[in-house]
This record gives sequence, C-alpha cells and structure tokens, in this order.
Amino acid sequence: MRVAIPPDLHPLVRKALRALTPDPRLSYRPELDDKLLRTPRGFIQIAVARDHTERAGRLLDTFIRAVESPDVRGRVFFVDDKTMLEVDGEKFRFRLKEENATTPHRPTPEERREIAAHPHFHSVPKVDHQPTNRFALELYDPNTTYRHRARLADRKRATLEQALAEVPALLRRLVQENRDAEVERERRRREWDEQLRRETEEREQREREKASRAELLANAHAWREASLLRDFAAAVLQARGPEDEAQRRWVTWARSVADEMDPLTRSGNVEGDS
Repeated sequence: MRVAIPPDLHPLVRKALRALTPDPRLSYRPELDDKLLRTPRGFIQIAVARDHTERAGRLLDTFIRAVESPDVRGRVFFVDDKTMLEVDGEKFRFRLKEENATTPHRPTPEERREIAAHPHFHSVPKVDHQPTNRFALELYDPNTTYRHRARLADRKRATLEQALAEVPALLRRLVQENRDAEVERERRRREWDEQLRRETEEREQREREKASRAELLANAHAWREASLLRDFAAAVLQARGPEDEAQRRWVTWARSVADEMDPLTRSGNVEGDS
C-alpha cells in the first residue's frame, strides 16, 4: 500500500514520504509491520503511522518553508543519517516523530505457549504501541541525540500547526543562544589561559627562587671551605717556615685551590638572580 503524497509539498518532503518503509525495529511484530513507518538515512527523519503520513507531510512542509523563508534564510541538508538545518552559520539536527501510546500487551494463545516454554527467553512484547496522531518536532545540537534544544508538539490547547508559527523566532533564539555560548566559551578560554599563564609564571618564579637559594648555600659552603684552606695553608707555612722552596710551592698551590673554590675570587656573579 503506497503512501498518498500531495503534489504541492516541498520536494524534500515528497522524497521523504516516498522513502517511508516499515520500522525495522518492529520487525518482530508482524501485525504492526505496515502501520509504523520510518525514513532511512539520507532523507528527512520521520517516524509516523501510515494513516497519518499526509498530516506529517504538511507539518514538515510548513516547517521547511519557514526555515527557507526570507525571515530565516536557512537551508536543510543531510550528514550521514542526520537531517540538519543551518541558519546564519549555526547548525542543528531535527526530526519529526509521531508519539505512540503504549498499552499492556495481551498475549495470544500462541504467545502464551511460547512464554510457558521459555519463560525467561521469549520474544513476546510487554506493551503494544498505538499511533496517536500527536506529533513532535525536535531540534538538537549537531552531535547530540539524547537531549533536544527545542521541542514543538501537539498540546491540549494548541496544535503543532499553530506552534510552527513560532519557528522563525525560535530559530533566531537558538542562533543567539549559540553565539552567546560561543562568547562565554571564549571568555572562559581566555580566563583559563590567563590563569594558566599566572600559574606557570608563579611556578617558574618558585623554581628560580629555589635554584637561587641552593646556589647561595653552595657559595656559602664554598667560601667557608676556601677560607679553611687558606687558614690551613697559612698555619702550615708558619709551622714549617718559609725557607723551604717545596713548602712555598705547596702553599701557593693550596691558596690557588682556595681561590678557585672561593665564590668571591672566582669569575661569575655571586649574587645570582635574586
């Protein structure tokens, strides 16, 4: 049984309606096989009962024409299995679905026998899905599937046809929210970069201070050891007398070692970087 397609619908809607096939997720329910339909990838995402396809087409036609209107100037396109729209450079994913009511499933005699034979492993469903002719149009961020950004649906006081009049204002709001969010992300990025810069600067300052203190202590130890060597050389010279040539050479050598160790006499800046 083919779906009736009004000729005045938007070309993308007509293609989607022609592509409707039984929902493969309900293949285990042959009694629903020709009732609940879904579009494959590459077409506008629709989930609808066969009896309600004409209304679904009209709803989508209204929505897409609002997206492409001079007030919005958007476009509809496809990425893999996603139906996308773009408005002012901002992209969103959307889908139209019919909401189904669920009622407890009453097993047939054959199903009861299956349950009795395999009480823990059987294919008998717990609920039945019944079309309601209540539709919802949901908009998502491009890479999100679990949380919609906006949802227009049939309500007790207003139909989805009436709600679709809000589409231009809704899309402008979503675009502005995206831009505000981008401004906020950029502010946080700059704040994070500044915090990272300060932390890096403080860490480098602490490392420089630590190195300067280590150098200060090393110089103090070297100065004390050089002073000790000079005192020792002077004491040796006094104890043994200056007449011994070999002794004088040794003292000269000891003093040169002390000069090399002494931070006050060797080349370099004793004050370091502090």
